[in-house]
Amino acid sequence: MNSNADIRVELLSVIERYVQFASTVKPFASPSATAQYMLLVRSCNSFSAAVSLCMSGFFVESYNSARVGLETGWLSLVLRRSATKSWEWLTLVPSDTSMEVAEKRYKDTFGSPAWIRKEVSQDGKELRDNLYQVLSTKSHANVAATFFMCSSANDPNDLCLYGPGPLDSEEHRSKHLRGILYSLCSLLHDIQVQCGVDLGVTWRHDEMGLFNIAGVGYPDKDSGVRVVPKKVNAAYQTMVLLKLAKCQQSGATAMDNLAVERTCATSRAGCSLSG
Repeated sequence: MNSNADIRVELLSVIERYVQFASTVKPFASPSATAQYMLLVRSCNSFSAAVSLCMSGFFVESYNSARVGLETGWLSLVLRRSATKSWEWLTLVPSDTSMEVAEKRYKDTFGSPAWIRKEVSQDGKELRDNLYQVLSTKSHANVAATFFMCSSANDPNDLCLYGPGPLDSEEHRSKHLRGILYSLCSLLHDIQVQCGVDLGVTWRHDEMGLFNIAGVGYPDKDSGVRVVPKKVNAAYQTMVLLKLAKCQQSGATAMDNLAVERTCATSRAGCSLSG
């Protein structure tokens, strides 16, 4: 069994345990249970979709699904603790107030990933923020989600754009499967702590886990590599600038060579006429 098959089997095993946990929640037993079940199912399905997309070669799209899986899983933890918040999320009617006020409150709370991450717990908030930001950068309409680095005939670290359709790359598949597994285990760690269950998941922060998602990082003497989420897209933009500069330089050099050839050809023709 190759390494990608091993990672896929591990991922599906962890997802199955997540599904089993979600199935223990009984919807309509209470507002909290109903909201929790709805969100857990959405989260389980999003991570399953992430694996399917990754195995099919749609790598950027797989991270978008993993991001949704995290967001909905985190919100399920927030709502399980509060019948009031659950009722508000289910109905958008928190109190005897106007719809405009209710919609604004919803946008600032349940519709805000930052609010959700904060409400899960103060413990590990920075880790959740960093993980979510890297996934968002790699799945939204950013430069970082449009290309990857690969070896070419002229450059061992060339810029390669994603094309229409799937990409068949075992190296890419391995990195993305590991990134999805890292994200899922991070969520299940929070679930284990807050729900008092054992899903057989051991998770700790690992910079290489973030690096598998981000694809870029800085050398670090302690961890080997350090990912700065706020600088991920800027790093990819810098690579684009360098690529464009190289292309323009090559184009200018080619034009200069052509001009020299034309000058030499003109000179030779003049000498022939003079003779």
